[in-house]
Amino acid sequence: MTLDARKSAILRAVVEQYIESGQPVGSSALSGVPGLDVSPATVRNEMSALERDGYLMQPHTSAGRIPTDQGYRFFVDEIALPHAGSLTSKQQMRVREFFDHAHGELEQMLQATTTLLSNMTQYAAVVVEPPHEQATVRLVQLVPITSTIVLLVVVLSNGVIDKLRIQMKMAPMHNQPRPLRSPNHVFSHSSMTAPPLRFSELQFH
Repeated sequence: MTLDARKSAILRAVVEQYIESGQPVGSSALSGVPGLDVSPATVRNEMSALERDGYLMQPHTSAGRIPTDQGYRFFVDEIALPHAGSLTSKQQMRVREFFDHAHGELEQMLQATTTLLSNMTQYAAVVVEPPHEQATVRLVQLVPITSTIVLLVVVLSNGVIDKLRIQMKMAPMHNQPRPLRSPNHVFSHSSMTAPPLRFSELQFH
């Protein structure tokens, strides 16, 4: 949904003041904000409309408004980012060099990306990995560790590498580990003959 200039200005002011103070923002607190040369009654009506449309919420009846998730998202995508400065040539080169040499497991990549982002912006940075549940399995590999222990390595489509140590069962009569068979025998699914398998659908025998 697109907001007009007045509603965008009010939403921006509410978000910025709420981030700064941590307190709900009332219409009186928005007087004098650039771009809001309107009466307090008009501000109240516009804030009510933003609340009705899901951009603001009122914690309780006597409080001002605070941004909702939808309000934050609109602020970031439509208000803050279009006015954000572009990266300098040096910063662009730094980002390119980082991803040209980035490798390793996803957890290490996320930590390094967070550090890079924080250093470049001088703000706290948080990077969250994508959920495993919807990722599909790209590769399954069994790596022998000992005669009775193998390491199961699963590579997912989102870049995550999961590992699991598996204790091999002993043969009933000879007390010897069962021979290691194909990885497809470990799972109830073969990616060679069936549609892509989600990580949440993996089943062990």
